[in-house]
Amino acid sequence: MTNKPFIHYLCASAFIVLLPFALTACDSTSDNLTDISLAPSAPAIFNYDVNGSKTKKLTFEIDNLGASANLTLLQGEQVLIDNLNIPRSGTQKINAIVHFQTLGETRLQLRTINSPIMIKSLEIEDAPNIALPQFKDISVVAGLDKVNSLKYGGPSVADIDQDGDYDFILNNHNAETSKVYWNNGDGTVTKHKDDLSRWFMQDLHGTALGDYDNDGDLDMLLSRGGGNGTNPSVSYFYRNNDSNFVRYTGDVGIDRGGRGRGARYIDMDLDGDLDLLLVNETGLANQTPQHLFYENNGQGGFTYKSVAGIQDVRSSRTLVTDLNKDNIDDIVMYGPLSIWQGNGDFTYTNISDSIPDAIRELSSVMAITDIDIDNDGDLDLYLARGKEFEHGKGEAPSVDFDPIARNFSLKTRGYKGVDEFSFIASGPLKWHNYQFLGQNGFRGKAYPLFLGKDKTANDVTAGGTLEFDKTMAQGWPDDISANGVYLGHIGNNKWRAALVRNGDIFWSYFFTLSGVEEAETHFEPENRNIRDVLLENKGGQFVDVTTQWNIPLGANALGVTTGDFNNDGHQDLFVYRWGLVEKRISDLMLLNTGNGAFETVSMHGASDLGGPGFGDMGQAFDFDLDGNLDILSGSEYGQWYLYNNQPIGDNHYALVKVGYSPQDNVDAIGAQVTIETPSARYVKRVGSAGEVFSQSLLNIVHFGLGSEQKIKRIHVRWRNGETATFVDKQADNMFDTDKLDVTALTINTQDLAPRPGDAIQLTAALAPLNAQQDVHWQSSHPSVATISETGLLQVVGKTGESTTITATTNTGKVSDTAQLTIAKWYEKPLESIRLSAQKTNLIAGDELTLRAKFTPENPDNDQLKWISSAPQIATVDTQGNLHALTAGRVTVTAKADADPSIQSTLDVTVQADVKPFIKIDNFAQLINQPVHAGDTFEVHVSYHAGPGHTVIAADEGGLRVWLRHFKYRWFPIEDRIETDKSVLYTVSGNATASLSTQGLVSSDELPEGQFYSLKVSFTNSDGKTFEDAIEEFILIE
Repeated sequence: MTNKPFIHYLCASAFIVLLPFALTACDSTSDNLTDISLAPSAPAIFNYDVNGSKTKKLTFEIDNLGASANLTLLQGEQVLIDNLNIPRSGTQKINAIVHFQTLGETRLQLRTINSPIMIKSLEIEDAPNIALPQFKDISVVAGLDKVNSLKYGGPSVADIDQDGDYDFILNNHNAETSKVYWNNGDGTVTKHKDDLSRWFMQDLHGTALGDYDNDGDLDMLLSRGGGNGTNPSVSYFYRNNDSNFVRYTGDVGIDRGGRGRGARYIDMDLDGDLDLLLVNETGLANQTPQHLFYENNGQGGFTYKSVAGIQDVRSSRTLVTDLNKDNIDDIVMYGPLSIWQGNGDFTYTNISDSIPDAIRELSSVMAITDIDIDNDGDLDLYLARGKEFEHGKGEAPSVDFDPIARNFSLKTRGYKGVDEFSFIASGPLKWHNYQFLGQNGFRGKAYPLFLGKDKTANDVTAGGTLEFDKTMAQGWPDDISANGVYLGHIGNNKWRAALVRNGDIFWSYFFTLSGVEEAETHFEPENRNIRDVLLENKGGQFVDVTTQWNIPLGANALGVTTGDFNNDGHQDLFVYRWGLVEKRISDLMLLNTGNGAFETVSMHGASDLGGPGFGDMGQAFDFDLDGNLDILSGSEYGQWYLYNNQPIGDNHYALVKVGYSPQDNVDAIGAQVTIETPSARYVKRVGSAGEVFSQSLLNIVHFGLGSEQKIKRIHVRWRNGETATFVDKQADNMFDTDKLDVTALTINTQDLAPRPGDAIQLTAALAPLNAQQDVHWQSSHPSVATISETGLLQVVGKTGESTTITATTNTGKVSDTAQLTIAKWYEKPLESIRLSAQKTNLIAGDELTLRAKFTPENPDNDQLKWISSAPQIATVDTQGNLHALTAGRVTVTAKADADPSIQSTLDVTVQADVKPFIKIDNFAQLINQPVHAGDTFEVHVSYHAGPGHTVIAADEGGLRVWLRHFKYRWFPIEDRIETDKSVLYTVSGNATASLSTQGLVSSDELPEGQFYSLKVSFTNSDGKTFEDAIEEFILIE
C-alpha cells in the first residue's frame, strides 16, 4: 500500500511552547500577536492583559501545513474557543468571539489537532456591542431520558395538546424508541405513556404535527424506513384524541409506502385544511412517484393525489417556507437542491433557476433553514453542509489524533476494503468509544479484534471496551483476509493495524484507541471540512453572500436552527457540527450583528463538550415562555439535550401566540406575523426553525426587539387571508390571537325586566370574534343592584329604583352602559324544558349529570321531578344525576313540579362493561389436530372492541389473521396474512379466515431455531391492539 503519513508527532506534554512575550494593549481596542508555531503535540502559552471590553473578537491569519486542522483557545481549564475549523492547507483567516470573565492579566493556551500550523498573526479587538447568550443544560432537571441513541434529523416541537406551551417529539432511529414529551408548564416535562416504537429496532424516521381534522389538537405523522428500499413501509398516521395517539393510518386513507424519511403538513390547495406530503428516499429500483401527496378530503381522511414534477424529485430532505411572500407555501427539496413554488392549486412550479448554478450543483446539503438575515421582510436560506454520516461511498476514513491525550480515533465508511495504520505505543492500550451497526446480513454478527500473529479473537460488542498491551499481541499474522480488526506489536513499541471488510457490511463504524504516542495512516484521511452557504433573497433571486456575511470557512454541519438568541432584533443561527470522531465538540452560534455579518461563538453553553456522539439537529424555541429562545438538540450516537437560555442584558422581546383564525377556524401553519416598533419592522412565518426530516409548528412566535420597549402594531395574517391586529403594546409580553383587543362591547339587555330579589346573569357581546373575554362589571347604585366580577346581577332594591350597569374591558378602553329599572313584581312561570347531557352513550358504572334549560330563564319555580323509564338499567335522583347500572336503553323524563304537562325527555344507551378481547375459538382443535404442511386450514375468531369503541383499520386494515415463519425469536422470514375488513367499525362479532400452508415444510423439517406462529389481532378506536396467538404453531407432514 502507499504510505501517506497523516499524523506523526511525538506525544510529549513537555513540548508546550511558552512564548517569551506577553500580549499587551497597543490601544484600547486592538492587540496583535505574530508568528506563533503550533503543533498537535506542542501547544503555545502566552500572557494576555484583558482590558477594555471583556468581549473580544479574535482574528487569526493561519498558514496550515497539513490538509486540515482545528484550533482551540484555553484560559486555564476554561475553553474560550473550541475546535475552530481550519479547513484547508495554506494561508487563511478565521475568527471568533470570546468573553473573558474578568479584566487583567491572564495566561492563554493555543492548541491544534491533526496538523501543525503557523499563526502568522492574531488580532484581538473589543466587541462590546455583541451580547453573548449563555445556555444551561436543564435536560435532567426537566425530565428527559438520558440515553445514547441514533437520531433522525431533529425533533418536532409544537403545542401538541394546545394548552399554551411547547411539547416535543424526540426522534430516535431504531434501538432507542422515539418519544413524546408533554410540557408541564413549570420547567419540567412528562414522557408520554406510550413509546412510538412498536417493537425493538423499529426503523423510525421523521415526524410532523398538524391539526388535520381541525378539532383543536395536533395529529402526528410518523415516517418509517423502507427496509433499505426492499420493503417499502406505509408511514403511521396518529389521530390525537385528547392526548391519546390512535393509529388511524388506514382509516384516513394513507395506503402507499416508500422509503419514508419525513412528512409535511401543507395546505396545498388553500381550502383551509391541511394536506400531506410524505417525503421518501429514492427506491433501489428508482420507482416513481418517489414522494406521496395526499389531499385532505374534509371528511376526516385523505385522498392520494399525483402532483407532476415535484413528486419525482430525487431528494429526501425538505423545507417548507414562503419565499415569494404570496402566503402560499413553497417547498425546498435538497440532496440535490431544487425550489418548488406553490401555486395554491396542488401544483408546483420549479423555480430552481432562482439559485446560482454553482450552488444548485453543490452536494452534501444536510439541513436548511429559512431566515430573514437583514429584516427586509423576505426569507433567505442557510444551507448547512457536511459529509454524510452513514453513506459517503468513495470517501476515505475520518481520523483524529490527539497526541497529548494519546487518543487515535477512526471512523470508516464500512464498505468493502481495508484500512491500515501504524502507531507507536509503549504502554497499555484501550479500545473504546466503539460503535458499529451492521447491514447486508451483517447485523448482529461479531466483528472480532484479532491480536497478534496468532489472531487471538476478541468479540467486543458495540459500546464495549478492550484493554490490552504488547505482550498480548506479539507479531503480525500471515493472513488477514477474514472480516475483523487486526492489531499486532511488531517490535520496539511499533504496532500495525488493519480493518478488513469483505463486503459493504456496516452502516457506521468508529472507535478510539487510547495509549497511542505516534500514529501514521496508510491512506489519506478524509478532509471533513465543507463550507456552509448563505443565500440572500433579492426579489426572488438568490445571491450567494456566504463570504460577505462572514460564514465560517469550514465545518462539517449536519443541522441548523435559527432564532434571535440575544433578543437584539436580528436573526441568529445555531449550526450543528459533526465534530471529532472521539468526542463531541461545540456547535457554532452565528450571531447576527445587524451590520451585514455574522460573528462566530463556540462557547455558549449549549453543547456537551467532550460528551458522547456527534452534532445532529435541533430546534430553537421558547420552552419556558420567558422571552428567551431555548434550544433542544440531539447528538447522533449521543443524547438529547434541552438548553435553557439564561437572561442577559436589557434587550426586549415579544411573543405572539397564533391560534385559529376568528372566522373560519384555520390553523396557524403558514401564518405571517409582522411587528412594527418605532425603529424597525419584523416579519416571521409560523413553521419550523429549520428542517431536515421533521416538521415543527412554532406558533408562539418569538421576536427580539433590541432596546425597543414599545410596539406600535402587531399584525397576524392567516393563510386564508383573515387577519388580527394589536396596537400600542408594551414589549416583554405575550400577545394571543384568542385574546384580541376589544373594539366593541354591548351589554345584552333584551327582554330584561328585573324584579325585586331576582338574580340574573348578564352577558356582553364583544367584537372581534376572538376578543379577550375579560370584562369588569360595575353598578352605579349597589343599594339597588349589586353585580359580581362575572356579571351576576343581584336585585336588592325596590320597585321603580334604577341603577346604571357598566361593562368595561380590562384595558379600560372600551365600555358600554345599560340603565336597569326594577319592575313591579310579575309572575314568571316555567314555559318549557329542554334536557341535554355531555354524552348519551354510557358504560355500566358511569355517572352523569343531566342538564335542564328553562324558558324563560330563572322561572319562579324551577323544581323538577326526574323519572327513569327503566330503573334496572339506569337510575336518576332528584338532582338529575344519572347512574348507569347495566346494558340497555332508558328514557329519562323531567317534569315541572308546577305543571307536570311541561316536560322533556332524553334517551340514553348503556353498554355492558366488557373488557376488549380477541380469541381463537378453535384454539384447542388447532393444537390437538395439527395441520398438514401444504394444506389450507381455517381460523375461527371472536372479538369485542370494548364499550364505546370499535374495530379500526389502523395499519393492519381490520382483523388480521397471520401465520408467521420465524428465523429466530422474533425475526420473521415470511408472513402469510388474511385481513377481514368486514369487521371494521363494529363493536363485537365473529370472523373466519382461511390460510394456506402451500410451500411450507413441516415443523420437524425446519432448521434449528426456526418455528411457525399463528396470531390474530385488531386495533380498537382507543388505539389499543389486542391479540391471541399460538406461539409455536405445529405443521406436520
